[in-house]
Amino acid sequence: MTPLLVIEHIPGGNLTRIDNALSQMPQRLESVKVQLDNLYQQQAAAKEEVGKTFPYEEKLQVKNARLVELDMELNMDSKGQSQPEATIAKRARPSVLEGLKRPIPPRSMEKKPKQQEQEAR
Repeated sequence: MTPLLVIEHIPGGNLTRIDNALSQMPQRLESVKVQLDNLYQQQAAAKEEVGKTFPYEEKLQVKNARLVELDMELNMDSKGQSQPEATIAKRARPSVLEGLKRPIPPRSMEKKPKQQEQEAR
């Protein structure tokens, strides 16, 4: 028979580990405080950015109005004549970010022969 290995539990070892963990607490607390301060600074900067106006808002409105005019002119001869679009309230506008998240539809793999393309022009 092989002798059994007896492992003794040393109570002093647990106390040493607890003492080491407690001695590291002030350093860990300081590190967490620095991270928290950094997060508060990032939050303040983000709130500041959200509050800013879009610098090209006026140009965008002018170009949007011009697009509506051009659309009306292009659809003038069609059966369903286009009505001028009312200015869309800011909250009712579709989100550009949501549009970017939508998947792109697959493109048709069919290609016209070059001869048919030239005749179509």
